[in-house]
Amino acid sequence: MTSDADGAVRTGRPETAESPGSSAYWPRFALLYGCGTLAATGLGKFAPIAVDLRAALALSLDQVALITSSLTAVAAVLGLPVSYLVARTAPRKALFAGCAVMAAAGLLEARAGHFWPLLGARLVEGIGYVAVVVAAPALIISMGGGPRRTTALAVWGTYFPVGLALGLFLGGVLSAFLGWRTWLVVQACTLLAVGTTAVLALGGRAPAAGGPDPAEAAPAPDRRTARRLLRPFLLSLGFATASGTIVAVVSLFPTYLHEVLHVPTSAAGTLTGAVSLTGTVGGFLSGWLLRRGVPVRRLFTGALLMPLGTAVAFLHWGGTGLAAAGAVLVALANELVVAAAFAMIPAVVADPADIDLANGLLAQVGSLGSLLGPPLAGFAVLAAGGWWAVAPTVLAVCVPGTLLLRASVRRAAG
Repeated sequence: MTSDADGAVRTGRPETAESPGSSAYWPRFALLYGCGTLAATGLGKFAPIAVDLRAALALSLDQVALITSSLTAVAAVLGLPVSYLVARTAPRKALFAGCAVMAAAGLLEARAGHFWPLLGARLVEGIGYVAVVVAAPALIISMGGGPRRTTALAVWGTYFPVGLALGLFLGGVLSAFLGWRTWLVVQACTLLAVGTTAVLALGGRAPAAGGPDPAEAAPAPDRRTARRLLRPFLLSLGFATASGTIVAVVSLFPTYLHEVLHVPTSAAGTLTGAVSLTGTVGGFLSGWLLRRGVPVRRLFTGALLMPLGTAVAFLHWGGTGLAAAGAVLVALANELVVAAAFAMIPAVVADPADIDLANGLLAQVGSLGSLLGPPLAGFAVLAAGGWWAVAPTVLAVCVPGTLLLRASVRRAAG
């Protein structure tokens, strides 16, 4: 499997848009997408219950922040190690194990009475989260090749913002009616139910026609692992710049709206959530464009729209509407790039056996970008003494990120 000089995918075999069993393809994909989305709700499930959590467990603001961010921190540390474990077991088992670990941890969180048990359960939940987001795209890839797979992987790239938005919204609504402990139980049980259904739906199935065939001779593996994973690593680094940018923007935007444009705090948070959710349109657009044959390197160039959108959002050129439009442009461009990055995983690996490792790299390096993005942008604002510094900071990150993404899909030498 290679990519041409413009980044168009070539699988080394004729590809058909449909294959036997195609009627079951999208329902199975929907279940895998549901697993990823519900896993991502875990990233936002504590934010709407932070006040109740602090009151019930006598937590400080710093402790709540640590609980909220620890899931991403685990992914930033354990993405690659967990991918090694996933590569050595059946992806279906890894997916179920990830969902089960997350669900068990969620139930323990609902029962926690102190900070340390809650933090411990949250760290365990992070391990399950990494297993889900590594195993699910591997299963999508195993379901068949061709344009359909490209579209599915691009759509998969929207699981994070959709799950985050759902966690924020449902957490606020359900906790208001049921209490914060019941909300955590509902989230955990729903994830386990969807994960179990997905594993049952995918069990005992032969690979779809046109997809990977275990009996097919794989390309001779290159034993030099570092060189073999160079292109996935470049893709992951570029992906990290995009993920760091969007997390930084949505983290700082509510404060900017409140302090500069005098938007009430609650309205600023709601508007930012709407911006994040609107950005998922870019992911679906990316899948559609890739399926129509648009070279992925052109989509990666869309990352340069993020500094432009950031300038519109943070330079106070107009009112709230114009600032929100700039933030939406950032979110749309980000999802366009993120979805394309997920779709390119099969194209940048030299050996199909490395797909799990490439997924782990993307999860780990991308999470590292999400962790570093907000403090980097916040430091720039403080050092420069103004919100104008966000735009040049994003520009300085996105230009090399775009070059890394484009380099990852160039034709391999020779």
